[in-house]
Amino acid sequence: MSEKQSIRVIGLNGSPHRQGNTVTLMSWVLEGCAVSGAQIEWLHLVDYDIRYCQGCFTCLRAGACPIRDDFLAVRANLLAADGIVAGSPVYEGGPSAQFKTFLDRLTLLNLYTNLFERQYSVGVASSGVAPTEGVAKGMAYVLGRPVGTIGARTSTPARGYQSLAAVHDPHLPEKARALGRRLVVNIRQPKRFRFPSREYLIYLLCQRAFLQPMVLNNPDQFAGVLRIWEAQGKLPKHWKEQSRGLLGGV
Repeated sequence: MSEKQSIRVIGLNGSPHRQGNTVTLMSWVLEGCAVSGAQIEWLHLVDYDIRYCQGCFTCLRAGACPIRDDFLAVRANLLAADGIVAGSPVYEGGPSAQFKTFLDRLTLLNLYTNLFERQYSVGVASSGVAPTEGVAKGMAYVLGRPVGTIGARTSTPARGYQSLAAVHDPHLPEKARALGRRLVVNIRQPKRFRFPSREYLIYLLCQRAFLQPMVLNNPDQFAGVLRIWEAQGKLPKHWKEQSRGLLGGV
């Protein structure tokens, strides 16, 4: 991507609050993106009708979820972006119900097709006392190539829960802005080779050893996945040659 091309970064807020601690931390990251020339857009999941996954596996057969709500529109908006800053408070060791519901609808098809392989992502999490790294990292890995994560805990024994905007580590805003700047740098100048993380290596091993054979051996169950692989140019050549006409008929 050249310096003159416009970069679009979406802040995907999984908090039920539009001005809470999660949004405060995300805003600092997005400020760094904006300073680096990116166009910023917010998506607050609480504004959208996204229903629970029904576990019907239709997405694997048809290539899309059959539930008629706002999920596909939100996903399409994210896929059109270059970068995603995903944020959520930590609830019981995971993201919010809003974010978890969105991930449930997204993850099954994405597991097989890696829809967000073009995007770069940052994970943001806030909590009172709970660890934030795992939640932030999980969101970033699902929604793109992770650039980094950032978290903040906002309660103390003396003062209880506090507003992050009012009370925070003095270095935290600049640390978050630096992460936003790094996100834009990665989008503008993607590295041709980056040593993969342990998590990504495990994913690749699982994909090659288990998921790909299962899909190729059961084309009726995974017709939607196969069509997406074909569009992505990832359909194995030997399988495609042996199965001419099958994709159009399943």
